[in-house]
Amino acid sequence: MLNSLVKRTPVALALLSAFAAGAQAATTPGLAPWLVQIGETNAILSAANWGKGVIIGTVDTGIVASNPVFASGQVSNQLSGCAAVSFRCTSGALDDNGHGTAVASIAAANKTTTGTYSYSGYTVAAGSYIGVAPNANIVAEKALSSAGSGTSTDVANGINRAVAAGSAIINLSLTFMPTADIVAAVNAAAAKGVFIVWAGGNSSQALLNNANSLGFTQAAISHLILAGALDTTAAKNASYTNTPGTGSFVSTSGTQATYASRWITAPGTNILAPGIMYGSGAMALWSGTSMAAPVVSGSLALLESAWPILKTNGTAANLLLATATDLGAKGVDTSYGTGLVNLGTAFQPYGALTVTQANGKTVALTSLTGSLITGGALGSLASVQAKLANYTALDGYQRNFTVNLSGLIQSRPTAASVNPLPSNPNTGVAVMKLNDGGQIATWQAPALSPADRLGVFANNDGSPVPNVGFVAFTNAAGSTLAMGYGIASKYAFSRALYEDANLSYLGSELGVSNLSDLAQGGYHMAYGTRLDSGVRAALSLTRTPTEFYAGNPAWGQVTGPTSAMNLNLGVTYKFADRWTGGITLGQLSETSGLLGSSYAPNSALDLGTNRTTSYGLSLAYAFDADRSLLMEAGFAFTRGGSGSGLLTETTNIQSRSYGATYLAKRIFGDEDRLTISVKQPLRVTAGQAGVATTSIDQFGVAHYGTEMTSLVPTGRQVDVKLAYDTPIARNQSVILQVIGRKDVNNIAGARDGQLGMIWSARF
Repeated sequence: MLNSLVKRTPVALALLSAFAAGAQAATTPGLAPWLVQIGETNAILSAANWGKGVIIGTVDTGIVASNPVFASGQVSNQLSGCAAVSFRCTSGALDDNGHGTAVASIAAANKTTTGTYSYSGYTVAAGSYIGVAPNANIVAEKALSSAGSGTSTDVANGINRAVAAGSAIINLSLTFMPTADIVAAVNAAAAKGVFIVWAGGNSSQALLNNANSLGFTQAAISHLILAGALDTTAAKNASYTNTPGTGSFVSTSGTQATYASRWITAPGTNILAPGIMYGSGAMALWSGTSMAAPVVSGSLALLESAWPILKTNGTAANLLLATATDLGAKGVDTSYGTGLVNLGTAFQPYGALTVTQANGKTVALTSLTGSLITGGALGSLASVQAKLANYTALDGYQRNFTVNLSGLIQSRPTAASVNPLPSNPNTGVAVMKLNDGGQIATWQAPALSPADRLGVFANNDGSPVPNVGFVAFTNAAGSTLAMGYGIASKYAFSRALYEDANLSYLGSELGVSNLSDLAQGGYHMAYGTRLDSGVRAALSLTRTPTEFYAGNPAWGQVTGPTSAMNLNLGVTYKFADRWTGGITLGQLSETSGLLGSSYAPNSALDLGTNRTTSYGLSLAYAFDADRSLLMEAGFAFTRGGSGSGLLTETTNIQSRSYGATYLAKRIFGDEDRLTISVKQPLRVTAGQAGVATTSIDQFGVAHYGTEMTSLVPTGRQVDVKLAYDTPIARNQSVILQVIGRKDVNNIAGARDGQLGMIWSARF
């Protein structure tokens, strides 16, 4: 059976053109108008590596591999050849007609033009690409004669040879004739993952007069695209083009797919390509579905080069059809099929982008919300954020896209603040001495209005907010019991641990070895007593509240740990007249938190429950009754944990803190006080977190693993504070305070400071 070109007579151009260097030109190249019409851009070309690594096979009249539009070696002379059976090729794959060279150029011409071509419908500026996939390789199988004709046996042999040569896409710009031998060749090609692009025909009629095609496998149909031609406006069919009509493919399994569902349109009128019949470097204007087909073939090459998974899964054709711009009647229709090739849409994610978590669960990006707020010990989690900033997500076609998920981690802003619980009676704590030598110390916040209570600490949903305050009782024997709610708990433990009033204050001011800061704001209690002469022991328990949000009866995402509890045991020993040493042991348990960082339960960055053991060493020196110095160092060890989201695990984590504070009283008066402190709050010094990763192999298949990244913050926070407070009247006092912080929250370069005065009066 005779098979012929789907060809219209080309128009010669008088201008002969040389061609500039191709895809790696020094300046940004332009694109021919028909490439712009299909949504091609330089960004898309770059993302697709200009089609590199993909072989386009042309079963046609052959090719002139030396034509100036092709790069040296772009056309494989070794793999190209004569596939004809019904006639003899005198020079292998050499094109003696012109059609095959033009088709290959439209699909993958590598060089940009040096001249400008202006003609009816188009202007091709100098320095423009005229081929869709400039770095694709070409294999040419000559199956049609110099007259543009051949048999179905020639074409079937050409398809088989192109497959054997490694073609990923085979372009058939010839009459659609589903003969048994051609169908068998197409089925075999599809079985090996090869896509077939077939010109729809130039007879201005419905394909095969609406007759069905039989014998194609389901795989072959999904790997097949039919191409219709548009005029130069790319908005309507060319007058000559066939249409898909109402016919269908009926697969060997009995399923049907309409021609329209496998039909796509592309520019096919007045396309600039070599006209070898007019000279070795001549260009001509070509029209026909023969020209639309290589536009589609080049588009598939770009998609496969960008995402090999489309070849592996056999979905490149389906994607191109699914992302076409609808033309004519809404949806797939009998005139335009799926519509116009749209690479702009095809190179965007199709369907929901998803990520795969450590538990193997696939989650849509739209379901991921801000889910981790960092604490000071971990800094800003810069290393983890860097991994999340270039994260791999997959679309509905399993194509990989890079997304920025670093916004899931947010730093909690904090400002330098005054000591929340000063011990001077004039500044808030009321101390009442008892007749037996004991004393009671109390402090209470102003009453909260119902409106104020919304959004602050609540013990459970809808419960009233307890009074915020503190009370401590010390008996004559030196035993202390302290408890409170809603305030910092260091003062309670320090008061229970140290019998000396100065050290009690300094301990609450410093407290770097005490992790109760990570579990406070809820209830706390402390008890301390003398064990022996010079020996004292104390125990404290602190916990966080559960947070409640106004206007939301359900539990909202928290800004602090949903639950944290810290147990501290401390012992001090006065081993000389002026020297006191101490050691503390603590156990911190955080649910939905890690060293002060917090995350929503079951979120993408959930690391579950974490337990930290802390050790503290302290050394105090009393210069005299009014001047004391306290130094502390803290060490914390957090056991490795596991996560089920984007963070898979943590290794064992080590953290440190240290500081010193100095107190001097009665400097200018009987009740004034100067405090100077320098400290480094808790900071992670060793430890890693595992980030769930998705890697893509050479076939585009996603593989899931874990990449460990450091948890050591970029900065080292150091706080310096100087405070002076003095009474100015019987019931009035003034506090002057200077605070400076370097690398706030352990974030390198973050600094702040505070200079202020607080005046207080009691009535």
